[in-house]
Amino acid sequence: MITKHLARSRRLLLTTSLLTLAILLITPASALACGGFFSSATSGKVSQDTERLLITINHNSTTLYEQIRYQGNARDFAWVLPVPAVPKVETAAQEIFNQLEYYTAPRFFIPAPQNCNHADITHMLFGNNYATGGAPTSSNPGVNVYAGGETGPFAYEIIKSGDAQALTSWLQNHKYTVPANTTNLIQPYVRSNMFFLAMRLRPGTNVSNVAPVKITFPMVMQQVTVPIRLAATDIQHKMKMEVSILAQQRYTLKNYTEVTVPADKVSANPSPQESYAQLMDTAIQKVGGYAYVTQYAQAQNMSGLLRSLKESPDTTYNLTRFYTSYTPEHMQKDPVFVPQANLPAKQTYIRVNDTSPGPDCTTTYIKSAVLLAVFPIGPIIILTAIGIWYWRKHKARTQKNANK
Repeated sequence: MITKHLARSRRLLLTTSLLTLAILLITPASALACGGFFSSATSGKVSQDTERLLITINHNSTTLYEQIRYQGNARDFAWVLPVPAVPKVETAAQEIFNQLEYYTAPRFFIPAPQNCNHADITHMLFGNNYATGGAPTSSNPGVNVYAGGETGPFAYEIIKSGDAQALTSWLQNHKYTVPANTTNLIQPYVRSNMFFLAMRLRPGTNVSNVAPVKITFPMVMQQVTVPIRLAATDIQHKMKMEVSILAQQRYTLKNYTEVTVPADKVSANPSPQESYAQLMDTAIQKVGGYAYVTQYAQAQNMSGLLRSLKESPDTTYNLTRFYTSYTPEHMQKDPVFVPQANLPAKQTYIRVNDTSPGPDCTTTYIKSAVLLAVFPIGPIIILTAIGIWYWRKHKARTQKNANK
């Protein structure tokens, strides 16, 4: 669902990179959602590495967990998210994302580095050192406030308006750092009769207090869509996104092409992580830019993650992790996630192919050849020298006794 890097305040000297990313949640009644992360044009920014979302769907609710990575001044932090209903807003433990990474991150088996040990007779003889690897609670002209409060380091309010300009003015008047073009960005969602969750850091907190956010909707989502089109003008080169879905059914994407990365193509050079990421991005671009990789898909008892989520550890869930990436020109189709039965499981283990050139072992071969030639002669020479020494010593002793 979430976090977006919106951009560029043209009135200021420096450009803000703001990525707007949110979840479009489609229920049987077709509800929309999209969101924006805003910060000061002079100080704040969101990490542009990878957007990470966890969506959990159980028998009576749908919950979004968003890992926020923000750099800048606490007073410049502002997050505005269109939502289909008034949600429950909480903070979540970082341990959730630690556990999620533990279960779903790719694991690379790296071969031992190539060396000349096979040609080194001294290594074979003397050692073997191979490496291992509700109702409004208040209102303003044109804007109604339905809920508000504090959770962790955040203060939040849930608002609604039929006037995008009035809503933008409300945000600005209440010290939310939003750009001048916010009205245009939120207009489609105002027309769709959406609520807006507005969050910021409480006074006295700092950016080190930023915690993951947990947003719970009292409804079961039948499909989950992540709208990415608003971010197109803000992405310079590439946006990466990981979406994990924990539900009793297995999920897939219905409007993107699934691609795979051949394990034998993953190289240890420059690193398996970089090689794997490059291969995924290349495969996605080869089929037109609207594709994904299923990095993990298992139905099992993930007790550590379930305890972090405060779910019953005795329940078996399907956990699926998807990866995709976008270039600015390929951000016109929102990915739609839907449940689908009888899909194959997907493990995270990848055996790495070491494509680095082997070392030049010529010198080692020569050294070993010399040792092989000299080794049988050495003991003979030593024994001969000992024999000659003993014979001379014995001869001298015999002559000495004879002279007596």
